[in-house]
Amino acid sequence: MFVSTEPQAKTQGLRPFDGGGTPPLIGGDPVSQAAMTGAALVRHLDDLRFAALRALRQLLRALDAERIALGRLHPLEGVIHEELVWVSGSGRCGESERKVSCKPFAALVKAWVASGEDVLGIPIGPLSPAWPELPCDHLLLVRTSERTAGEGYPVILAQLRGVIPLPDAAPRAISILLKEYAQRSASVLP
Repeated sequence: MFVSTEPQAKTQGLRPFDGGGTPPLIGGDPVSQAAMTGAALVRHLDDLRFAALRALRQLLRALDAERIALGRLHPLEGVIHEELVWVSGSGRCGESERKVSCKPFAALVKAWVASGEDVLGIPIGPLSPAWPELPCDHLLLVRTSERTAGEGYPVILAQLRGVIPLPDAAPRAISILLKEYAQRSASVLP
């Protein structure tokens, strides 16, 4: 016996088999969804590394980024210490010990930290002094407003192909992911 579920599928936000098209988004934009899913993975999975890498992969796709890293911003030192990274294509993903210098855009970072804003977008071009280290069109930084004692601000660093307007809810969702990661990584360390 065949029972049609098409009316219920539409009310639940699912795509019926014969409807075609893509399913509507449930609960907002893809960047916020990726960040919130990532935060849930980081909070609930036993393997913090796996959960955080999975969250980075989802954010990379949602932002259409070339490379995305999770790390710590040390404004006084003028560097971002990357901890985990996900790269599009066949790049190396996983742990990172790379230190990204903020020297080419130090004034922007200093003003950003002082402002208390969560998001900073920095245009990077071939003539920019940051180009050799960060070959991208746009650098997106998202951080938490609270600094972790002795470890700087948890931060997401995304290298984008172009300027992508970040949806209004996305910075808050990414901030939740960063807080979950900072709490879990602090509890894992001795």
